[in-house]
Amino acid sequence: MTKVKAPPRPTRARKKRRQPEPNILPPGSSAATVAQPTRLLALLCLALCLLTAVVYWQTSHFGFVSYDDDQYVYKNPYVQQGLTGSSVAWAWTTFFYTYWHPLTWISLMLDRQLFGDNAGAFHLTNVALHMAGAVLLLLALARMTRCPWRSAVVAGIFALHPMHVESVAWVTERKDVLSVALGMLALLLYARYVEHPNPRRYLWVALAFALSLTAKPMLVTFPMVLLLLDFWPLRRIAWPLSWPSLKQPLLEKVPLLVLAGISIMLTFMAQRAHPVVSNLTSFTSFTLPARLANACISYALYLWKTFVPTGLGVLYPSEPPDPGAALWATLLLLAITVAAFRTIRQRPYLAVGWLWYLGTMVPVSGLVMQANADRFTYFPLVGFSIALVWIIADLAASRPVLRQAAGVLAGAALLLLAVAAHAQAAYWRDSLTLFQHTIDVTKRNYIVLNNLGVALTAEGRHDEAMADYRQALSIDPDYADAHANVGHELLREGKLEEARGALVEALRLKPDLPLAQGDLGIVLVATGNFEEARQHLEESLRLAPADADSQSNLCLVLDRLGRLDEALSHCAEALRLKPDMVDAHFNRGTVLAAQGKNVEAAAEFQRVLAAKPDYTAAREALENLHAPAEPRH
Repeated sequence: MTKVKAPPRPTRARKKRRQPEPNILPPGSSAATVAQPTRLLALLCLALCLLTAVVYWQTSHFGFVSYDDDQYVYKNPYVQQGLTGSSVAWAWTTFFYTYWHPLTWISLMLDRQLFGDNAGAFHLTNVALHMAGAVLLLLALARMTRCPWRSAVVAGIFALHPMHVESVAWVTERKDVLSVALGMLALLLYARYVEHPNPRRYLWVALAFALSLTAKPMLVTFPMVLLLLDFWPLRRIAWPLSWPSLKQPLLEKVPLLVLAGISIMLTFMAQRAHPVVSNLTSFTSFTLPARLANACISYALYLWKTFVPTGLGVLYPSEPPDPGAALWATLLLLAITVAAFRTIRQRPYLAVGWLWYLGTMVPVSGLVMQANADRFTYFPLVGFSIALVWIIADLAASRPVLRQAAGVLAGAALLLLAVAAHAQAAYWRDSLTLFQHTIDVTKRNYIVLNNLGVALTAEGRHDEAMADYRQALSIDPDYADAHANVGHELLREGKLEEARGALVEALRLKPDLPLAQGDLGIVLVATGNFEEARQHLEESLRLAPADADSQSNLCLVLDRLGRLDEALSHCAEALRLKPDMVDAHFNRGTVLAAQGKNVEAAAEFQRVLAAKPDYTAAREALENLHAPAEPRH
């Protein structure tokens, strides 16, 4: 009998297993840790903003300081224009003052446009950007780690640490707070991208990073930070490292690395273009061992100040690295590095936070640029804070008593940091307070002594200023800037021969000093040596083309040399830079009179007298316009 074979039973289509999302939880996280209600994050952000405001609201009553704020704001002719077509074009094309950072220039121009010369408003913009950076850091870390409280403590350290006061309370460091705020935005966007990778989300990350680089090139190491975060807490890279787990994260970073490379190239070009103020360490001036020793000491010193943030100043005198200090610093760094990697499986955040600190500090560690300054820790200290907060929290997590104690300790630490930061910010109220404090907390600080002299000169306290210049030279007899300032004071007093000696010495030590070149030109004008004066004034303008005083003085010299058309062009440039400049109007009137353009010359002299009725030379020139002309020699 034939058996009939039953038809096969229809098979049910299997559902395709859904690929798990990347594990973004830190080891040992519980369900309670994962839950992070929006209300909690909102309250943490609000508390962070209020504490930051309490520390920095005082800056709304502060002025500018005579330490780069003149070059960045109140004496910068392009910033003083506000947002105009020519000023924005300049922002995108200039390497002025050693950086290519157009977004920083534009932000300062916008403040000038909105608030005029109200220094307090410039300060509050810095505070707002700093506050935004802290909030974005909190949100990014909370989204990556699902640990909102720990993230809030890290963001609190960033917002309130006294070492960060310099970046916030100094208007010139707009580039710092703007760049890092955009970097923190890129971190948050990257956390969002990792959750659901797609080209559109990646482009937002790249855009935020690119904008950060146009504010300051400090974050060129940002792609490395993202790779560290891929390892922990995002868990996109496995340990031990292998190509399969590294391939995709590495390839993702290539466009960001290209952006970083372009920024590095532009920074080197800018540093070379302005050697007078460049921070770039010459590789021929310092040996590699000296640079390595300097870097190790800087790393260790910043760690010490992280825990003991006292004796902070605006600038620290550079000294040759001490071999003993370099040895101890190197041993400390090696010990921390070994400890971090020995526990990398159990506590990966230690290696991530430590490498974040080491890596992001490289551009300003002393290997490439001169160290040290408190502002250099603005972004790098975030990594060390992550390692510190997470290790303390994990050690306390298994013991309820310790967990409560850790919470109280964190709150107390943040309050202490806030009190210290408030006191540190108060020193930035004006130049005299800032420089005097720095002199009090540092030793043999000839650079700040010179800066204090400049601030005293602006206050009309010339004798005190001269004493500070002399003291700076007693510490470093080869300090060209102090020689130039001594020459400037002697010139003001009419002591031409003494002034000439000081200025010649300044230029022998440092030929690229625009002030000394311009002042020597004035001395030579007073002695009738117009041709040599022209050469020095032209060199001064090559170094500082936006100096209205030198433009006006060159106009006068060229008039004396009979080069009237050239003289007019320099007077026009001086008046473009400083429209109300009385001397430039007078010099232009003199040139126009020499060309026989009496009506236009009279108008210039009348402008001078309207602004300054006691300008005797202008009154005499106006009266002589209709007198018989004397032959010019």
